[in-house]
Amino acid sequence: MPTRRRAYRRGFTLLEVNLALFIMTTGVLTLCALYSLGFRENRQSVEDVTGVAWAEAYLSPLVQGLSATNMPWSAWTQIGDPPSTSATKSRNVADGVWPSDGWSAYVQPLSSSGTDIRYRVVGSPRSLADSAWNGVNGKTQAPYRGSKPSVPTDFEYALVVTRRGTIIQLAFRSARRRETLMTQPTYVTEVRFCGNPDK
Repeated sequence: MPTRRRAYRRGFTLLEVNLALFIMTTGVLTLCALYSLGFRENRQSVEDVTGVAWAEAYLSPLVQGLSATNMPWSAWTQIGDPPSTSATKSRNVADGVWPSDGWSAYVQPLSSSGTDIRYRVVGSPRSLADSAWNGVNGKTQAPYRGSKPSVPTDFEYALVVTRRGTIIQLAFRSARRRETLMTQPTYVTEVRFCGNPDK
């Protein structure tokens, strides 16, 4: 009696199944990692665009007032001098920074152990920035004196005004969370003195 050969259909081995699962798992985990990275980058880009908009709104009135042709040199040389030293003129007339410590005025040390110094943003950076804004705007002449825009209360911001001779630099930062304020990009604009040097 002739023997019949059984026809076997070839299937996947356990090794092939495990290899396919490993490749699929790696792909899915990579997609999950990329999704969270994309979400974070999207959130940061939205905050960056918002920061540019607030920088433009916050700095524009100051630029308008400082670049006016009726700005007297005597008022220009007082910009950046803190109120306590403006009368005594203890520093060189060509230099001025407001707040007087620059960006350092917006942070306070928490602890220092050796070379590791930790800082945190001060409790009210908005009021410090508004004080610098009002100080600069108060020196500009009518009708070029601007009004401060109302930045939403859920945003923190900081302003540093630096005067070097005939150039004033305005530097602005903003963030939705106070603790990330000093890690945000700095938006800078410079204004050259266009006023009357004889007044």
